[in-house]
Amino acid sequence: MSNTRKVEFEAVRRTLMGDQEVPGAFEQALGFRAATTAYKGVHLMNDVAQSILGGAPAHGGDFLSRVIRFDVEDEDNSERAMRSDKRFGAAFNQAFPPSLGPQRVEDLRRAARIVLNADGGLYAPGTSMASPLATHKALLGFEGFRRFRIGGYLANALAAEGRQRLKRLLEDEGDPITRAFRPLLLEADLVDKQPPKEIKRTAFDEALGRRLSTLLAQPLSKPAILRLFALGASLGVVLKFLGAGRPHGRPLVLALAAEQQGQIKPVRQEAVGSFKRGIDAFDQCVAKLIPSHPYAQEIEAKPRAKADCLEVPRGPLASSAEGIIAAARDYGGSKGDEKDLYWPDKFFVAFGRKAGCVLPRNDKAGWGKHLALTSELVEVLVLMLVPRGSMPRPWNDFWRSVREELGVVVGSNVSADTAALESIGIENVSAEQLAENAELLLSNAVRRGVARRLPDGGAEVGGELS
Repeated sequence: MSNTRKVEFEAVRRTLMGDQEVPGAFEQALGFRAATTAYKGVHLMNDVAQSILGGAPAHGGDFLSRVIRFDVEDEDNSERAMRSDKRFGAAFNQAFPPSLGPQRVEDLRRAARIVLNADGGLYAPGTSMASPLATHKALLGFEGFRRFRIGGYLANALAAEGRQRLKRLLEDEGDPITRAFRPLLLEADLVDKQPPKEIKRTAFDEALGRRLSTLLAQPLSKPAILRLFALGASLGVVLKFLGAGRPHGRPLVLALAAEQQGQIKPVRQEAVGSFKRGIDAFDQCVAKLIPSHPYAQEIEAKPRAKADCLEVPRGPLASSAEGIIAAARDYGGSKGDEKDLYWPDKFFVAFGRKAGCVLPRNDKAGWGKHLALTSELVEVLVLMLVPRGSMPRPWNDFWRSVREELGVVVGSNVSADTAALESIGIENVSAEQLAENAELLLSNAVRRGVARRLPDGGAEVGGELS
């Protein structure tokens, strides 16, 4: 008898991806969905804001969309049309008095587009795709990407004081950007189209939420805090995926310095390997969820005639699930149809590249993907781990905490970092190259003013630097 059997691909797809009624094993492993490469930081922040506040204004961002889309073909958002519009005419006339003149009105509308739509998050009105770079709750819009519930995950992870701090920031009108666009703040009752779901938090989720809350308490301007929070949250979401299959949800991944000259990076192969280990651990986590999934019985059923099938190991699901995952991976690669089965790592790699924490930026050169830290992301980590008013922390001690809480190693503690990498099968790591990677990160951090070298040869972060 053959050691393999056939299962319907559609049964595997439904089990992994789920549907409107039942979350798939991918979503069960993460606590949220991940099925697009178009997701950006602006969508994340819009979702977090609505999850914290309880929705967006009832106008759904349509007013702002029409204001900035004054020159879009097939849409009549001209000044004349806006002034007579039944829904937004009064608000438009108040924001842009006729006495300004047509040229001045157009200049102001163009300025609003440059500032509030720099990330391209505002689409046609009525499409539920209004994600401006909002500094105030009245600028938020309905967002189709909220169905993935990533913002809800982050809001749930935040400590109570972090949620309150973010809520106060989004209700405050005192910052320069909000004051500049005060005429566009169209107040309305908040409507929540995607109420967040309470999910059980892992030790990693607790640490991420605690550290993002520390960042939110830093004495920085509101626009700076919101930008840095977006970067920290984006890094956290990528780490969430890489740790989903590991104990306590905490990843173990080697991060390289992003700002380097040339193509040869120290310990690049090891960084690529640790990133791949995270993906493999996720697959193993999902495999463990398959036997108990509500649609698992469809995998057990006899395939229908002419149905697309996978060749998988024979035996009970508990022992064959990893083989099913491997077969499904191969199927996607051979068929080339990403609509059939969307693997979450596609989402996280695309999203991480936009955030600057996954390199290379494309696959053309054939280099493997790895976690990367720009000097700005190092600054974000410092603000997350060194509270306001606290004493500076030694460089090596800081990275020890990053490893223990967030699962990122860079080589600053060579012996401990080497041992950590060996625990996931990354062996024979060059201590010299590992230290070189940490030195590159330190040099970049010093140039940015995030760290400083000490006379005794050491270095520190935080204190007045943060």
